[in-house]
Parts: sequence; C-alpha cells; structure tokens
Amino acid sequence: MLGAANLSLSTATVSTLICGLLGAPLALVLSKVLNRSRLHRFGSVLYAIIYTPVILSPVVSGLGLLFFWGRKGMIGTYLYQAGISIPFTPNAVIIAQVFVALPFFVATAVTTLQAIPREYEEIALVEGAKPAEITFKVLLPLAAPGLATAFLLSFARALGEYGATVTFAGNVQGKTQTIPLAIDLAINSSDIPSALGSALILISLYLGIFGVLGLIRALKKLRESTR
Repeated sequence: MLGAANLSLSTATVSTLICGLLGAPLALVLSKVLNRSRLHRFGSVLYAIIYTPVILSPVVSGLGLLFFWGRKGMIGTYLYQAGISIPFTPNAVIIAQVFVALPFFVATAVTTLQAIPREYEEIALVEGAKPAEITFKVLLPLAAPGLATAFLLSFARALGEYGATVTFAGNVQGKTQTIPLAIDLAINSSDIPSALGSALILISLYLGIFGVLGLIRALKKLRESTR
C-alpha cells in the first residue's frame, strides 16, 4: 500500500514537472503567437492533437502508447535496439501520466494567459522590453496563480490515472503499481480492507490538492483587491 503511494507520488510529481516544461511553451504559442498570426488555423490542429487523450478511451490511449513506445513500436523499436525498454517500467507510468495530464495543464494555462490584457504587453514593448523579457517578467508573473492551478490539476489527473497506465505499464507490485492499480488489484483479490486503505490515501491526497487550490484562489482574490 505504502509502496504504491510512494510510486504514485514520485511519478505524478515527475510527470507534472514534465507537463509544465512542455505545456507552458505550448500555451504561450497557442495563446500569444498562433492566435495572432496567419497560422491561427494551425492552432486548431495543435489543439486537436493535445486534447486527443481527453477524447480517447484510456485503454485505447495505452494501446497507442504501446504502438509508439513498445518493442515493435514506431519509436520503441529503435530504443529497444539501443538496449532501452520503456513498457512495463516506471518510465512507462510517467509517460502515461504525462499523456493524459498534459491537456489539463495546457487548457488551464491557455485560459489564464488569454485573460491577461494585451495592454500589459504593449506597455512593456513601449518601454523597450524584448519578447523574452515580456514573457518572463510580465506574462508569467501575472499568470502565476493560474499556472499553479494548472500544475495542481495535472498532478491530480496524473495521480488518478488508471486505464492507460495498466495497459502500457502493467500492474507490477513495487515497480509500476500506483494507488489506483493497487485498489483494482485488491478488489479483484477480494481484499476489501486494502482497497479501502488505498482509497483513503488517494482521497486524502485529493483533499490536500483541493485545499491548495482554495488557498491559491483566496490569494488571487486578495492580490486583486490590493491593486
């Protein structure tokens, strides 16, 4: 039970950081670049690709990951020849979590960035700020509360991921078994006390996430009231 909790927390943390590294630039491109250029139609294609995991069945998502990363997959073939195996490892858990959690980060980050008035960017340009300075000194600080929410939502989604993980990473105790997988195994084994214990751990983690989200919202309102 504790092993599954530790694995869930560690993999969800890593996958959330990866979602941030991938999602923040994507959100900036979608909300501040493509949305204002002649390539705005390409943004729709990019949205469709990013949000695909939300539409697909989790099991289908897992099969898709196997198609790409498996030993005979499009990418996995070359990795396997190099001595690297992805499926049914902790890395597979992280990839599955990133796959399903990234859309939540991007959607929240895009909404946050689009809510920032363009006037702030124009003022910074008049003051001689470069695009990189506008991004890191204007946009990202203003979007900080929303980005924090994006991180938490991604973490929550990664923490509860089941379908793609069990298909792509398996349910190996001590190796790829996360809390949702431990609950499923306990139920199938008629070990209800263990299932309830794992469920309580997961619920307590979600309550902690809701508490942090509430704190972020309260701080945001306080920040807006002091302007």
